[in-house]
Amino acid sequence: MNAPKKWIQKEIESLDPEKDYVRIWRLSSSYGLNDFMQNFIYALTFPNFVVSEWGAQVVWREDGGKVVDRSTSRVEQTGSANALWWFYGPHDERTKKSVEGINNLHAYWAKQYPGAFSYNEDYIYTCAFTAVTMHRLRLRMGLPGISEKEQIAAHRFWLEMSKLFVAENNQPLHGYPEDFAGLIAYCEMMEHTERPKPERGNLIATAIHEQFVFRFFPKELHWLGHQLIRSMSLPTTLETMQIEPALPMAQEVLPKLMALIFWYMETFMDDPPESYIETRDKLSKDEKADIKAGIRALDKAFPQHYVSLYKDDPKFAGCPFHAGLEKYQPQSEVPSEIQSIETQVAVLG
Repeated sequence: MNAPKKWIQKEIESLDPEKDYVRIWRLSSSYGLNDFMQNFIYALTFPNFVVSEWGAQVVWREDGGKVVDRSTSRVEQTGSANALWWFYGPHDERTKKSVEGINNLHAYWAKQYPGAFSYNEDYIYTCAFTAVTMHRLRLRMGLPGISEKEQIAAHRFWLEMSKLFVAENNQPLHGYPEDFAGLIAYCEMMEHTERPKPERGNLIATAIHEQFVFRFFPKELHWLGHQLIRSMSLPTTLETMQIEPALPMAQEVLPKLMALIFWYMETFMDDPPESYIETRDKLSKDEKADIKAGIRALDKAFPQHYVSLYKDDPKFAGCPFHAGLEKYQPQSEVPSEIQSIETQVAVLG
């Protein structure tokens, strides 16, 4: 058997993380992705960013908004934007234009929810969390964390990315931690902050988890998909979102199973020759149209599935937003202003 073609770590080791942080982040983050992993990471990460009452309010709003009505489109938009940033880096005009779209989207919703987008720590936490995500996930699975070079590069990459975002009223961000250890400490501080348990937070998290399970698992294995997500999620987020933790056996077995898959890929499989974004860019017009049609079909089917499961959740009997699911109506046509901004955010495919 021929030895697997391994080139990514070799190139990373040849680079200077202080100078080549964009290239190192690209190499460590842009290869080996697929729709399953993109959606899995989204389901693991996004609920952590809306544990506050104001965060839950602006995402769920009154009826679930895009989390229910365009659930897979939301994942695709986020994944496409992230893939763009990961590959081109914070100094590229394509990244700057995409992040400008995020800022514009926040400004649009800030008009409806004044003050909700003014919390500097929410933005810093999102940047810090993203920088350390893979390191912490690997440790959770029992694998070695990312290398020191990758840690330095991740810290520097997200320092530069943080300069592109603004809080409400165009306020620049401040307080980005000084090193990788500081990023982890910042995340842990935010995650262990005592918070109320917003009802809308539960709905957001269950919708995001359910979307992942609905998309990738047959109905008979939906339970397994939920146990996988919960076994890898932050316990503090599950508690705040009022979601039961994974079963003890799942917490023990499933991270190890994920570790085995990672180990096998890293040991026996060739490194991919091109990144996720390069692969997507090479798709034909018809292939891209098929992907979009599949996403639209999932968006259309998901709301009824989700509402049927969660409208009568006995833990939330009498709570207004769960009760409101009884009257759920599909969203009318998306305002043209939102469509334009979303196109700017995610220009992939």
